[in-house]
Amino acid sequence: MQQLWQIPLVAVSVLALVACGGSDSNAPAGSGGSGGGASGSSGSGGSAGSSSGGAAGTNTGGLGGSGNSSGTGGTGAVGTQLEGYGTKSSFGAGAGSESCVVKNTNDAGPDSFRDCIENRNGPVANPTPRVVTFAVSGTITLLSDVRLRQPFLSVDGLSAPAPGITIAKQGSGLDGETGISTWKGNNTCGHDVLVQGLRFKGTWPRNTETHNQNAGNMSIDGEDLPGCLKNVVLWRNTYVSAQDSGGDMWGSMQDVTFAYNLVIYSLHPQSISHSPGDTPGQEGQRISVHHNVYAHVHERIPNVRGNIWDANIEQNIFHRWAAFGFGGGYATQFRCRGTGCPMRINLLENHYTSSGTALDHALDFNDSADPAQVFSSGNRFPSEETENGTAPSAFPRTDSVTLLADGAVATQMLPLVGQPSRTAEETAVLAEIQTALAAEVGK
Repeated sequence: MQQLWQIPLVAVSVLALVACGGSDSNAPAGSGGSGGGASGSSGSGGSAGSSSGGAAGTNTGGLGGSGNSSGTGGTGAVGTQLEGYGTKSSFGAGAGSESCVVKNTNDAGPDSFRDCIENRNGPVANPTPRVVTFAVSGTITLLSDVRLRQPFLSVDGLSAPAPGITIAKQGSGLDGETGISTWKGNNTCGHDVLVQGLRFKGTWPRNTETHNQNAGNMSIDGEDLPGCLKNVVLWRNTYVSAQDSGGDMWGSMQDVTFAYNLVIYSLHPQSISHSPGDTPGQEGQRISVHHNVYAHVHERIPNVRGNIWDANIEQNIFHRWAAFGFGGGYATQFRCRGTGCPMRINLLENHYTSSGTALDHALDFNDSADPAQVFSSGNRFPSEETENGTAPSAFPRTDSVTLLADGAVATQMLPLVGQPSRTAEETAVLAEIQTALAAEVGK
């Protein structure tokens, strides 16, 4: 049987769980598919739904779609199946769903990315569930923000032909960010949303610490409608050249997963936060951050501050924080804001490499954040790091994330992080990390 890291990355898609609908007849179950393609193509060994049918399941196959229903996923290997809080949603697939295919790289207009996101059918607050796929590859430069602020939506960048899709901003300080957010005027938000397999490129020039809020590339923002934003998954995306907002999570949110992403060459890309941090209703709760790679970043990977409760930070790789010579800088930080403080955090089996500077700031507790609210187990820190969580036992962990054996991270996790069609820069970063892991694992 083919080993996971030998499978061509573009073929390993979790959209088998949320695929577009099939024809009026049932498709047979796949037997051994390795991640069937979207829009009815079969996996290697699994049968697809007919016509525009559901994709085959991964590894052990799955059922093709029936009518407008989705294909069911297989029992694939770690990294090919959605895991974490909020991952049990249909994300726009299922009975009555529709597909929208992006056929050009225009900023707007028919068959564009913006068109598929913003022009939904049905009532604004309860539109027809939708799966967005790509028949084109290349860079989509956004001339204004694109907001995913309606529910039940899957955006499958893994469906694009090589070299995949990059969502880029038009210029420094200008609009053009992608965000999953609320729509207060219509009392709705982007809940039950999956975004996978895209590259988000900001406009941070990498040589300045000057704050520019508009140099980011992707965020989740639930501030305006407390309690609305839930079941949101960002899976296998790449975030590059972000100042703020390279995977930020802001305000009220529940059941959010950020997994198998690659975050590189950014200033402070990821805060999980709100300001002020003790505002009633603005809590972030049940958040999974697992199997991501953060590298060549100044700080905030992530910065967990204010009322963030029941979060699991699991088996991520952190490499070369404080990377740009600005002074200061850190990797992961917990801090209070107002009277709001992170609570019930599990920090499990993460690897903070011993490369670079500020090695004593792999983990920081600031502004009265309580180490007793962080359970730390199995993490690898540089020898210079002296801070750590002090909770005596694990907090309830119900996100069902499978943790890899220590020696399997390089072979099973690294091949799956980020947008599959990697740039030369991304390939070089991951090779650098692989070398660091080889030197440090087992010591």
